Amino acid sequence: MKPNTTRRCNQLRGVKLLSALCSIAALVAACTSIPEVQTYTLGTGSPPQASRENASVDENAHPAFLIDVAPVVVPAQVARRQLVLQKDPVHVQVMEQERWSTAPADEIRQSLSASLSAVLGTFEVASVPFPADQPVYRVSVVVQRFESWYASHALLDAVWTVSPRTGATMLTCHSINSVPVGSGFDELVKGHQLAVSQLSNEIAAAILAEQQESPAPSKCVRGGMRTAATGIQAK
Repeated sequence: MKPNTTRRCNQLRGVKLLSALCSIAALVAACTSIPEVQTYTLGTGSPPQASRENASVDENAHPAFLIDVAPVVVPAQVARRQLVLQKDPVHVQVMEQERWSTAPADEIRQSLSASLSAVLGTFEVASVPFPADQPVYRVSVVVQRFESWYASHALLDAVWTVSPRTGATMLTCHSINSVPVGSGFDELVKGHQLAVSQLSNEIAAAILAEQQESPAPSKCVRGGMRTAATGIQAK
């Protein structure tokens, strides 16, 4: 074989080897790359324009009362950063790459606090001092179901209470909010946002009913406070 021919053959083999190595490197990179994590939030809880227009208080006026939103309780199976899809009544799927920005309990509480503050024209004092003579309504929420049905609906089922810091009576209420959603995780999260907003509107109506001494909403019962664990009535 002539020298020039040998040189060309070696060059060709080198090109083929380099191409093969590049292909292998690309394949390894593709196999080892970590999919991007998508992060979602229920938002700050700003209510829809319609809710703001229907608010019965002046947002610029001195608040007639304050609110205290207690930490929200959610079912253990969804108390994680990953979104949990409900496949059927007995199967769920944990989505490792689709996550909440904070734990769902914190997301719900933050959204409720901001929504209630905006709709009622007041603010929350859960972690700050406040005047002793200022009326304060405490809101407690226990979520019984927080279900994500992909391309179907978002479901929020909660038992909640509204009670004045001074006094022994409270409203105990039950809400089930189901919002139809389209395909995509963005649509699913928007469904949860609307469900929490609907819950916020119901809580706001209950607080106004208590503040105005109106009849309890249809989903609520009014009575003396009693601890569930001991059955001891508050005095």
